Amino acid sequence: MFIQFLIEDKSTEILIHRIMPKIMTKYSLTSDVLQYTCKSFKGIGRLKTNGNIVERKSGQLLNDLPAYLQGFDKKLYQMPQSLIIVVLDNDKRDTRDFLAQLEKTAQSVKTPHVFCLAIKEMEAWLLGDPDAIIAAYPNAKLNLLNKYEQDAICDTWQLLAEIVYKGGLKALKKSESYSEIGKAKSEWAEHIGQYLCLDRNKSPSFQYFIHRISEFLSK
Repeated sequence: MFIQFLIEDKSTEILIHRIMPKIMTKYSLTSDVLQYTCKSFKGIGRLKTNGNIVERKSGQLLNDLPAYLQGFDKKLYQMPQSLIIVVLDNDKRDTRDFLAQLEKTAQSVKTPHVFCLAIKEMEAWLLGDPDAIIAAYPNAKLNLLNKYEQDAICDTWQLLAEIVYKGGLKALKKSESYSEIGKAKSEWAEHIGQYLCLDRNKSPSFQYFIHRISEFLSK
């Protein structure tokens, strides 16, 4: 069995690498039975309606999606039990319309594939397990954590910064550096991800992600 992940950014890739061993343990799978690789991008980008594949290569997921889907499809189509999973943030898009656009992009792909949207952002998956947050950050602000409405359309990474980052969002933004924010997101994915429990996570979009992988492994 083989899973190819296409992932919006580095922090989500880190989280995937924390989640997959838990899934493999749950199903008593070894790396000989289930293999996976991750291709991460430098942001989400946008879907284009014209231009050839070469012109779309930009290092951003949506821009490059047609080219990578075609490339991995050629590689995996003949491989027994293979799956392509695209993981990306939903932000403020209409979920149904966005998924329809993504499926249209993949309409020629023969390899089984799944689009998993983190609603609103990957940090919603981390916020779905308060116990994991507290285990990773014992000084987390519980009053803010308890007020969070799961998978609500809100500024989730900013909220997580307020909950776990020393000095809160204001201190993080003081750096005025996108790389510093990216570093913080990666650290949250790493530290919280190690304590994440697959079954107790309250995020519906996270549970959909786990369900689709479980469905694939159960075939």
